[in-house]
Amino acid sequence: MNVSRFRIRPFETSDAASVCEIYYRSVHGVAIAKYTQAQVDAWAPQVPEASSWLPSLSGYHTYLAVDEEDRAVAWISMTSAGYVDMLFCLPEALGRGVAGKLYDTVEQMAIERGLTGMTTHASLLAQPFFAKRGWNVVKHEFYERNGVALPRAEMSKELNG
Repeated sequence: MNVSRFRIRPFETSDAASVCEIYYRSVHGVAIAKYTQAQVDAWAPQVPEASSWLPSLSGYHTYLAVDEEDRAVAWISMTSAGYVDMLFCLPEALGRGVAGKLYDTVEQMAIERGLTGMTTHASLLAQPFFAKRGWNVVKHEFYERNGVALPRAEMSKELNG
C-alpha cells in the first residue's frame, strides 16, 4: 500500500467495510499510544459490522483518503451542523498529511455552508491535531465505553469564512 500518494473522495456505500476496518486498526494500532490496553479493547472490541455503521456514515459528510489503487487509508465524518464525529487513519498512513487533507475538506465544506463553528469530542491522540488547527478545549471529560472510562476533550473552533 503506497500512502505517499493519495486523493480525497466522498464515501460510497461499498466503502463501509473498509471504514470499519480502519476504525479498528486505528484504535488498536494508533490510540494504544495514549490509552491502556483495557481502554482500547473497550473502545473497539472488534471490527464493527459495516451494516450497522452504514446509516450514520451515509447520513454524515464522510470522506475517504484513498491510495492509487482506490484503497481507503483514512476517513472523516462530519454532521451538517459541523460536528466532526470521527477521524481515523491506518497506522501506516500516519505522518503523511492524510488526516490534515481530510480535515481541510470538511472545514472548507463547513465554511461554504455558512457555519460559524465546528465541534468535536477528541481523543487524547486527536487533541493536539485539532489544537494545531485552531481548536480550543471546552472541557475535559470521560465517557464510558463497554464499562470502561475513556478520557477525551470536547473541543470547538470558530470559523471566519
